[in-house]
Amino acid sequence: MKKRVLCALLLGAMQGGAYAQSSGGVSLSGFIDLNLEQLWGSGANGGKVTRMSSGGLNNSRFNLSGYEELGGGNRAFFTYEPMFTATNGVQSAQARQSFVGIKGPWGDLSLGRQFTPSYWIAGYADPSWAADFSMVNNMEFFYASYRVDNAIQYKTPSWYGLNARFMATTGLGDGTRAGRFYSAALEYRGGNLFLGAVSELQYTRDIYSASQIRSSRDNYFSATYKFGSVEPTLIYHTYNGYYAYPPYVAFNVRGWDIQAGVRYALTDRHRFYASFVHRQDDDNKALSNANGFVVGYMYGLSKRTTLYATYARVQHSNDTLVHYPVTFQVTPTGSQNPSGVQLGIRHAF
Repeated sequence: MKKRVLCALLLGAMQGGAYAQSSGGVSLSGFIDLNLEQLWGSGANGGKVTRMSSGGLNNSRFNLSGYEELGGGNRAFFTYEPMFTATNGVQSAQARQSFVGIKGPWGDLSLGRQFTPSYWIAGYADPSWAADFSMVNNMEFFYASYRVDNAIQYKTPSWYGLNARFMATTGLGDGTRAGRFYSAALEYRGGNLFLGAVSELQYTRDIYSASQIRSSRDNYFSATYKFGSVEPTLIYHTYNGYYAYPPYVAFNVRGWDIQAGVRYALTDRHRFYASFVHRQDDDNKALSNANGFVVGYMYGLSKRTTLYATYARVQHSNDTLVHYPVTFQVTPTGSQNPSGVQLGIRHAF
């Protein structure tokens, strides 16, 4: 009898010290996106490129995400998102995102490689949703960041449609400001209206003088409004400072650009978008003033499979050091004015 009582007491103590059963889940999703692509005015060999390309509408990628309910309205969550080139199956060296966090009635807190607040503010107003031929990607973000490493991000709860995002990174961890990034954003969603504003400061090591740490400032203001199946979009962006793409090119610039676009859902299957960007550089030397546009059509074979056709062009004012590409994979040289067309298929799983 004494042994039975002792065992019961030990079992009760063990159960009392154990964690309560938690609920949660893990999901695997992603995209495979391939297209036949023709580019003009990009790179060497007369500026003409014909190829199969991965990622016309979306990067080909996996998305491994999960969550666990912690009680009291709190939840832990994570995302790991490796990318790959669907034309040959080669995985990218760096994941698109990799973060973990906690969210609750008090807001969301996440750590790791993740999208910047400007991605959510300006990216939402990009009619092509950051597609490969996006003029917002190729002319407005350009060398500014919309994903950063070592980031801490906090998103406030929504209050009458308003919420704020704050982000800071720890940088390269070498005792300098190199790689440091700071961002603050405010957005409003109410009915058919979206408004957003964000200011971002980034520190970059000079690629020609490693002891020098340079800075750049980007400000974005965006708006969209739905009129039934039509959604006009607007983005205004100012930039000032040092921008680099190590180890190839770096420059100091200042100026502004503006995007006007539209998304149009003719039916659930037939969707169109168009976007026009004008870039006005103060010096017009390192970067050229330029106009660019993209038009696209998407046909939904099903909820997960989409056929698409896209055409884009950029017209430069000057023959400058760096030209805006139609796609970063093949950049224009000299006085080339790039254009391109894509015919592709995207499957979501």
